[in-house]
Amino acid sequence: VDIIKRIMKNKWNIDPQSSATIARLISDLEGIFYILDCLDEPEEVEYIQNMKRKYYQEYFKRKKNENSKVMLRNQHKSYT
Repeated sequence: VDIIKRIMKNKWNIDPQSSATIARLISDLEGIFYILDCLDEPEEVEYIQNMKRKYYQEYFKRKKNENSKVMLRNQHKSYT
């Protein structure tokens, strides 16, 4: 079952572990936020704002983790 989920996600070029996937989601949320704000929908704006906050935190956590892995790989390469 897990392999089927991974294949389906890869079909749409989505890596659930990647910060780039979260960045794509944030981009869509920002667009939704703007439109709802223009439509004067305060409850929905607040809901999307909370989602944006959650995913921005997740993005920076993943990005930091990815950058740490790259730095470790680069350090390893310099020693060999």
